[in-house]
Amino acid sequence: MTVTPNSTDRMQSILVVVATIATIVFNALAGTGRLNGVMTNVVSDKYPTVLTPAGYAFSIWGLIYFGLIAFTIYQLLPSKLARLRSVRLLYVVSCVFNCAWLYAWHSYAIGICVILLFALLATLAVINIKLKTAQSARDALFTKAPFGIYFGWVTAASIVNFVIYLRSIDVQMSASAWNTLGCIFITAALLAAIIVRVKLRNFLYPLAVAWAATGIAIEQQGNTAIILACAICVIFCLVLSISFVMDLKSTNA
Repeated sequence: MTVTPNSTDRMQSILVVVATIATIVFNALAGTGRLNGVMTNVVSDKYPTVLTPAGYAFSIWGLIYFGLIAFTIYQLLPSKLARLRSVRLLYVVSCVFNCAWLYAWHSYAIGICVILLFALLATLAVINIKLKTAQSARDALFTKAPFGIYFGWVTAASIVNFVIYLRSIDVQMSASAWNTLGCIFITAALLAAIIVRVKLRNFLYPLAVAWAATGIAIEQQGNTAIILACAICVIFCLVLSISFVMDLKSTNA
């Protein structure tokens, strides 16, 4: 049954455009040190952890924002005004959490950052659930793909942010205890990748997790336990992602 778009759909589609532009501008200001006069990486460098990834890993944000721009344009299409109404306000909320997290991060409010990032994670989870079934390959490309990558990266970022918070409040643990905690969290990220791949059939989520794990392994050179955990995570995530071929075969059968 075809659902007819209404004036609310049109207004919300414009709101999505505004939210996307505002988020990208806000992130650009943060990335150039114009937000509270602090560079984003300076805060992270202040609290080194066993899960902090190499700097290059954060370049995934460029891909994420490219995907969100594509989604923003796609949802403006007349045929998508009604189809995507269930995720528009959620997307706007995710943009608010994104910007709020950046402001808190650049204010060294690490505890608040954890709350905001997990709120963003929950919002992205709901968006991905609503986008579970794509009506076409084009739908999958412009909706499931960008939010799958975004969701996967924020999952990893939330874990890292939490460990940074523990360091910021000066939690005292031995090196082996930190490594154990790190391995537990890496395993949790892998389990999340398995669940999302199986339940939501999104093969890009595991790729984002694998990207984060690779960045962590490169940054933590010499830490055998963390590198091994990351290697296992990457291998399993790549297998999960490649398994989308089986989905194609089952669809064509």
